[in-house]
Amino acid sequence: MPPQSGNAPNTDLAVTQALTGGRPRGSPLNTLAHVCQMVAGDLDAGTVMRSAMHAAEEAMGAEACTLFRLDPSGEKLHFHIVDGSHSDGLASAALPVDDHSIAGWAAAHRKPLLIPDAYRDSRFNPSYDAKTGFRTRSVISAPLVAKGRLLGVMQVLNRRDGKSFDGEDLELAEAVASLIAVAIHNAEEHEARVNAERLATVGQMMAGMAHCVKNILNGLQAGSYIMDQSLAGATQGGVARGWEMVKRNMGLLSNIVLDMLSYSRPRKPNLQPCQVGELCQSIAALLKEQAAQKGVTLVTSSNVAEVWIDETGIKRCLLNLVGNAIDACGPGGLVEIEAGPADRDGHFTLRVRDNGCGMDAAAQQKIFAPFFSTKGNKGTGLGLPVARKLVEEHGGSIRIESEPGRGTEFILLLPARPMGDAPH
Repeated sequence: MPPQSGNAPNTDLAVTQALTGGRPRGSPLNTLAHVCQMVAGDLDAGTVMRSAMHAAEEAMGAEACTLFRLDPSGEKLHFHIVDGSHSDGLASAALPVDDHSIAGWAAAHRKPLLIPDAYRDSRFNPSYDAKTGFRTRSVISAPLVAKGRLLGVMQVLNRRDGKSFDGEDLELAEAVASLIAVAIHNAEEHEARVNAERLATVGQMMAGMAHCVKNILNGLQAGSYIMDQSLAGATQGGVARGWEMVKRNMGLLSNIVLDMLSYSRPRKPNLQPCQVGELCQSIAALLKEQAAQKGVTLVTSSNVAEVWIDETGIKRCLLNLVGNAIDACGPGGLVEIEAGPADRDGHFTLRVRDNGCGMDAAAQQKIFAPFFSTKGNKGTGLGLPVARKLVEEHGGSIRIESEPGRGTEFILLLPARPMGDAPH
């Protein structure tokens, strides 16, 4: 099976492996303690999986590690692809939980499996090596089981010293797999609790927004009534006025529904190449009419090369921020959307600033809380919580600088590339 990790070992580890034949120096207890440190520091399932792959690879002195996740049906194992130059073509691959593959056997029997020579074992599928250009020699496959539940399979490939894995390696792999399984289980439980809390918040939101939705529906009905009356009397001006009311209220309702969906459900960003300057210009174009109605000028600028972001998510975020900025301004107001270049840590900035009414310190402390709004009945109190959620899902951060009477600036700090190496 092909490797999934493309990170080179650190210098100290490389020296240690050169002196000890490719496996980490020290007792198994110290090795397991190191694995614990690597996988227990985060409660994000994706981050834990990434750390687990690198931890298993280091602990076993292996050339590569693959993690398989068990799908909800319990019948198939899927490659967990993170990075690496040999991962092409594996994202959609799946293995049945049965005796016809090495990982499938380990999952079906819930036992670790040692294969000294992969090409001599009938369960090994050489087509993956053919796809990736990696040459598999020796394999250890260990089930990931926590609280009696099978989560997947850990598979380590090829000792770095060129020897085959042995019985001691098998025992160590079983212990490492147990630690990784517990870390994944804890991350999943945390994620489930967060989702439950978010859904509870959505329930509160539905009750709190009933009045807002009722007002929008009243606006739609009023607009429809005006159109009906105007059409009956063939009055073109009345039709236009009624249709404008319908459009405005449909837009408000659409924003509420989209914010509810964005806030209520967990979403993994779909990272793709994006020209940020073009994205900023598209936001300005979409909100140009809204700004013009209030006498507000929209300006965009960008000094950013291509970045990897979820364009749909960041577009939603910017629409909320820029829309709020326009609402905060009066006639003659100015709203700027600015993209700045990546820093040493590989993060670029998006800034949305206005010269509007600004906020005091008390409002700034509450601004990202669900249902808090400085607009009174005109706001749902979800735009900014949604914006922060979308930014944090990217691994970024958002902060605010504001002063009453002198405007507000939102600063978004986002990774310019995916975490770790850029996709191959």
